[in-house]
Amino acid sequence: MQVLGPELRALLQPFRARLWLAVAVQAVAGIASLLPLIALAQLAERLPEAPPLGPSVMGWVLLAVLGSGLWLVGQTLALHLTHGVDADLSDRLRVRLAEHLQRLPLDWFARLGPEGVTRYAEQDVRALHQLVGHAPTDLVNLLLIPLATLAYLLWSDSGLALWCLLPLGLGVLGYGRLGSAHYREDVERRNAAIQQLFSDYSQFAANLGLVRQFPGAGIHPRLQQAVQGFDQRFSHWVRRAGHLAALIQVLLSAPWLLAWVVVGAWLAGMAEAGAAQLCGFLLLVRAMAAPVLAMGHGFDALHGARISAQRLQEVLSTPPLAEPDAPLAPQDASVEMLDVYFTHGSVPLLSAIDLRLEPGTTTALVGPSGAGKSTLVGLIARFMDVDSGQVRVGGVDVRRIASPQLQRHLALVFQHAGALRMSLAQNIALYRPDASLAQVRQAARAACLDSRIMALPKGYASIAGDDVQLSGGELQRLAIARALLSGAPIMLLDEPTSATDPQTERALRAALRDGAAGRTRLIVAHRLESIRHAEQILVLCDGRIVQRGRHQDLLAVEGLYRQLWHEQMPGADRPEALS
Repeated sequence: MQVLGPELRALLQPFRARLWLAVAVQAVAGIASLLPLIALAQLAERLPEAPPLGPSVMGWVLLAVLGSGLWLVGQTLALHLTHGVDADLSDRLRVRLAEHLQRLPLDWFARLGPEGVTRYAEQDVRALHQLVGHAPTDLVNLLLIPLATLAYLLWSDSGLALWCLLPLGLGVLGYGRLGSAHYREDVERRNAAIQQLFSDYSQFAANLGLVRQFPGAGIHPRLQQAVQGFDQRFSHWVRRAGHLAALIQVLLSAPWLLAWVVVGAWLAGMAEAGAAQLCGFLLLVRAMAAPVLAMGHGFDALHGARISAQRLQEVLSTPPLAEPDAPLAPQDASVEMLDVYFTHGSVPLLSAIDLRLEPGTTTALVGPSGAGKSTLVGLIARFMDVDSGQVRVGGVDVRRIASPQLQRHLALVFQHAGALRMSLAQNIALYRPDASLAQVRQAARAACLDSRIMALPKGYASIAGDDVQLSGGELQRLAIARALLSGAPIMLLDEPTSATDPQTERALRAALRDGAAGRTRLIVAHRLESIRHAEQILVLCDGRIVQRGRHQDLLAVEGLYRQLWHEQMPGADRPEALS
């Protein structure tokens, strides 16, 4: 179990007694599986010499029955134990991953990619099945059955036993060769091609509209390249390793072993072997070859399980966002950033950020796409930690605030909002699970969503994703209702109305103005007309705040804000703004 690493070994600690018991039971079952074969070999010699129901014959018959029963019960119990450990470990591991992943910085997930969590939480955990559910019993069979069989065969006829050992030894060496570094690079390239193929197929399935609209560009050619790449890698691996694998399969097959034993019996010094002894050898040599064949069949699965275990170990070893030993509570609804720097990998995203949001005021954050606006909001919410500087909420560094306390102090609305697979009432009440239905409906009404929900057959009991599929704009309204219901003193709004129609947007701006009165609000916006009455406007460009002030003051000077305003509002009527 050393390959599992300390974190996973610690998870296996409660199951070690069951695993060792499974190993012991499998050892008994493995030995018992040989008893019927030995009994058959002895019966073949004694039946011509003794009555069919004689004591010497019946003893071997009873031994065969007893061995078969022990093997059946032991094998079943051993696999039951290991698969029970596998199920319990998978459950604990998924819970541990869920607890650990929710405390990792969000930039870690960005580096991982959209399919990374699925790979870790599902594919890699499932891959451990071979390592936990089968490897302990398979290894016992691989080590014990050949050794026990060889010991009996050496006692029966040492010369013939050593002769029969040759193909088995060659099979073990062959499988060892296939698993060596000589073939490892080919296996890794083949597996990488498989992963790329799965990834491109997922992208293909998720973007069928674009694929049909532009069949000759983008996703479809990449998928074709992935298919060709997999074909080339797999064919190359088969050309290199296929002949050796096929040779091992033939070498350990029943016809070849039969011929090998017969040839051995006719060699010098072995001609005295009788037909009954040859039958016994054939049965036992074949039994000895079975675990070696299983070694070949399970090699890829075991190798994949080891790689998955190492990946899971890396995830569990990734440092999470640290929780304070002596947490402090925010004192008010202010927000500050003091000389903040943040990089993603080696790319600087924010530099020398200084700002203050006074309690109860509205601050707008504007700037071109990619300026770092969402990153700045994420730092306030402590989705990741700054490289240097401080982020303060309520006068306290966010790293000194316990995560549950910080989450209660902030309400967030993202541009790409989502809903959990639960009732719409529960989705709206995520910040306040104890809220009454009347309070939930009031928040939904303010977010222009109540009439839509009440028109559903199940109303607020409708399950998101099952009973109703919400559009992007409806998901944003759901998130706004959630934030309004929360009562959090600070609201962080990242393009909260970008997917709504103009009429609904005006109603939502009014709801955010009236329903969030007295709260500190930071609003990320691209449409400048919606935030022109904010007490403070911060203009972000290339990760730096290049301008700050009120709308009229920023328009009065040459700069990025006035440029953006004239691009968006060339003499158009100005709708009601969010204040």
